[in-house]
Amino acid sequence: MITYDLHVHTCLSPCADDNMTPVKVIDKAVENGLDVVAITDHNTIDNLAVAAEYAEGKIAFVPGIEVESAEEVHVVCLFPDMISAERMARCVRENMHTRYNNAKKFGNQNIVDENDKVVDTEEKMLRFPTKMTIEEIFYVAKQMHGVAFYAHVESKGYSVLSVLGALPARPQAKALEFTNNEKGRAFAEKQGNRYKKLFIYSSDAHRLEDINTKENSADLEEFADVIRDENGAVTAQGVIDWIRSYDGV
Repeated sequence: MITYDLHVHTCLSPCADDNMTPVKVIDKAVENGLDVVAITDHNTIDNLAVAAEYAEGKIAFVPGIEVESAEEVHVVCLFPDMISAERMARCVRENMHTRYNNAKKFGNQNIVDENDKVVDTEEKMLRFPTKMTIEEIFYVAKQMHGVAFYAHVESKGYSVLSVLGALPARPQAKALEFTNNEKGRAFAEKQGNRYKKLFIYSSDAHRLEDINTKENSADLEEFADVIRDENGAVTAQGVIDWIRSYDGV
């Protein structure tokens, strides 16, 4: 059984609890019996390095970022390694508007170390549209050896369907993400094979208790030949390859 959560925030995202430190997120994912977890903060990766190092030997870790497009659509981007994620993050930062965070109104944006100590705060407002269009986000993620997909499709805010009313012809996304709860799964079930996409069920967790568990996570064992390496280990590259290999589009 291969279980996952490919959309989890840390305390760097202003909408997340302050106790969502990288270390605690990894510990909770391990405690929940997951095989692979991705951290995807809004428009930044500044808590990923601590998470990647701490996750080593404990759980397969996928570096990620949730980018808000110029159209105000949330797109999750995943990468096989930190170098690729860092290159994507630089591009995102270059395309951010200069708007500063109001922590009292929107929440803290904390960068923490391996001891859960706050070492810095991000001044720019992270949960805000970038200048990158949806098509540009998908293109750059691919150029950086990663993969992109639309986030929380069932949501009434910041989802591709709520903003655009339909999936755009371009880019051709391989996957759609649904929040792994009753509402998200019910919405996905109604879609059936309408979109001919790979359906991903992640938590979009902003609290530790919302991270997927082994019991409620989808099982990817049927894709083990892609997701596991020659030694049988689940890898970030394997997760990227799994999404890329879907031939529904």
